[in-house]
Amino acid sequence: MHTSRTIPRTEGDWFWLPDHRPHAAVRLLCFPHAGGDATAFTTLGRLLPEEIEVWGVRMPGRGGRARDPYPESFEDLVQAVADAALPHLDRPYAVLGQSVGALVGYEAARKLSAQLNPTACFVIGFAPPHTWREPPGSGGEDDARELADFMLRNDERAGAVVTHPALGEMAQRALLADMGLARTYRDAGTGPLDCPVQPVLGADDEAVTAGEMAEWKRCFTGSRPLEVVEAGHLVLQSGEAAVRQVGAVVQDVLLPSLYQ
Repeated sequence: MHTSRTIPRTEGDWFWLPDHRPHAAVRLLCFPHAGGDATAFTTLGRLLPEEIEVWGVRMPGRGGRARDPYPESFEDLVQAVADAALPHLDRPYAVLGQSVGALVGYEAARKLSAQLNPTACFVIGFAPPHTWREPPGSGGEDDARELADFMLRNDERAGAVVTHPALGEMAQRALLADMGLARTYRDAGTGPLDCPVQPVLGADDEAVTAGEMAEWKRCFTGSRPLEVVEAGHLVLQSGEAAVRQVGAVVQDVLLPSLYQ
């Protein structure tokens, strides 16, 4: 895997590139977990081989976009990201999403597929919508706060943030806002996306089961076996070993497709 470093850069309002690679053969659009930001993919972006360039999605209301307003609905969020990505479909792309970011990435890929189908989609630690009894956080404010607490407990870097007087409040606000968007999700039911899906699950994930992850196969025209990683719910925040394992999976899926 690649380990050299370059200066990160932003691409418009919506994307952050931890390791800019202008000659990469494929772009990997990465969607963070609830309350997360593009920097969740820093290590992954620097470990992947030169052929793959990570484009982390910069969510509003946090980080460098702390003053930007939240979209009013899940659909508005997906549409905004898709509109921002459309000018950059000059080469193959793939989608990776972690936790609720898997759902955002899946729906963004559905919209982008009108112009170009993704090479593959990687879904980490989130059940597909047809398995839900109700959208995440639908139990009201208390349910949303319980989910927010769960997410923060599963991010090994979140402890220092949560205990910081200013940053902790911002993190909680971002989490609750993201869960509020998830409650507005409606499945359009437009049929399977024409690409393979690679589901990934943390071995210690308490939020989703292997059986639920396997159900993603119904949302795509192809499916690869579930990859289980020694990690918790937030796989990419569970240490470098877990990130390396995910990186190896991404590499195994994407590199052969570039030379077909």
